[in-house]
Amino acid sequence: MASGIAVALLASSAVGSARSASCLVAFSAKAAVIFLITSVCFSLALILALLRNFERAQSRNIEEQRRTGKLVTPGEGKLSDGELLCILMPAALALSCFLVGFAFLGRIAFHF
Repeated sequence: MASGIAVALLASSAVGSARSASCLVAFSAKAAVIFLITSVCFSLALILALLRNFERAQSRNIEEQRRTGKLVTPGEGKLSDGELLCILMPAALALSCFLVGFAFLGRIAFHF
């Protein structure tokens, strides 16, 4: 969410000051936009992975309870290693892209 807001602010400010910006500022603005948009995309992938893997773990838990004859109580289940990896990878990529994009935004402020 914050990445989307930062990209919108950066795009609106870059259009207004495009003529007076130096080459370094223009490069930093482009890099910041690319990294922040990538962060938003990885965040969406993370949300989808969380939803999908939670449902799979929950259904495995319910099936295990039915097999053992216990009272079925819907709730969380254990994530497999692959499911955990599918959650952690987009999370790490989204965080790193956000931090790099934010660093490029901070770099712009020092060159005006």
